[in-house]
Amino acid sequence: MAPSSERNDWNSRSKRRIRRLHPVAEFADVPVNRFLGFRLRSRSRERVELELPLRPEFVQEAGVIQGGILTALADTAAVYLLWPDLPDGRSMTGTGCAMQFLAAATVDRGLLLAVATPLRVGRSTAVCESEVWQGDRRIAKGTFPFLFLDQRA
Repeated sequence: MAPSSERNDWNSRSKRRIRRLHPVAEFADVPVNRFLGFRLRSRSRERVELELPLRPEFVQEAGVIQGGILTALADTAAVYLLWPDLPDGRSMTGTGCAMQFLAAATVDRGLLLAVATPLRVGRSTAVCESEVWQGDRRIAKGTFPFLFLDQRA
């Protein structure tokens, strides 16, 4: 875990510059995205695609990719449908997650692809859907609700 001063430094830097960055540059600058190895393949208001090259460290006891890794990938794809387009002075937070695991993903079958699309985007809330694929197999599907907030000064 990063020391508290390092986390706070990243948080304060991100608040000052987050809106000035292009979504791809912003995405690559987020520590958890780098740590897990998420790659932003494409992004529009209607669709986000993220890739995750798999590593043996992602495997759980039964030899398949751990569900939290799948959920983090799906959630991050949903976030990037909304986050880059937030107006100045607005932020957002996730308010839930409903994830369905449909098939097992394994390291030997290649990278994962998360595809997120909006179900509803309003003034104060949004709901996005993400699917996780490995090749032509749908591995998981999730729904992610978000609440838009005014940032505190």
